[in-house]
Amino acid sequence: MVTSELRLETVDSTMEAAKSLAATQDFLLVTAEEQTLGKGTRGRVWQSLPGNIYMTIGVNRRHLPPARLALLPLEMGLHLWEAAAAAVSPSQRSGLHLKWPNDLLLLGSKAGGILMESHGEFLLVGLGINVAGAPPVGDGGTPSACLAQAGMPVDGKDALVEDIYRRVREAAREADAYDSEAVLLQWQGKVDWQRLHGLRDRAGTPSVLPMSVNKHGHLQVRHADGSREWLVSEYLV
Repeated sequence: MVTSELRLETVDSTMEAAKSLAATQDFLLVTAEEQTLGKGTRGRVWQSLPGNIYMTIGVNRRHLPPARLALLPLEMGLHLWEAAAAAVSPSQRSGLHLKWPNDLLLLGSKAGGILMESHGEFLLVGLGINVAGAPPVGDGGTPSACLAQAGMPVDGKDALVEDIYRRVREAAREADAYDSEAVLLQWQGKVDWQRLHGLRDRAGTPSVLPMSVNKHGHLQVRHADGSREWLVSEYLV
């Protein structure tokens, strides 16, 4: 397997740097101590605080059969949850949950997020993880948290980066063992199904309760009036 790794002090965006690095490798990794133009969902800015993780992993599409793509956002969220759970204090792991499709929550506040983009023959997975600090949220998004609040050592961020990268590579290499039902079951086991969410991009930010997820990675929610709806790309807070 051919891999490329680029570790930077400052960069506009690890996602953009990864696009420049992508060639014929099997996997690539770009990390930075600081991002000046980090991206969040729907074009929002991901704030760059010192001591947090800013990284992009690239996986060549030859390791991603089409049948795997529908649940890939959930699968990547699982890698993030599992690595974070191994990094925090055991007594704090019960406070870690996933929010559809792949945000990492700590006691209901956002500790990490994933942004996925396609670039040529690569699927790029950008991760921002709050380790040492929780940036203020002033645009109506989910309040933030950092993994240090759950006992993760602030000097452990390099190990967390390597753990996530390892999990992604190993899963891609073991494509023959991929089990979509197992991904769904594991992901559902990491969600707080009692937590209400708001549909941020709809008028009035209506509250919904998550109910289930299907084989396409779509989330079923229940509205306050009892009606149900399948979400494909809406943004939850």
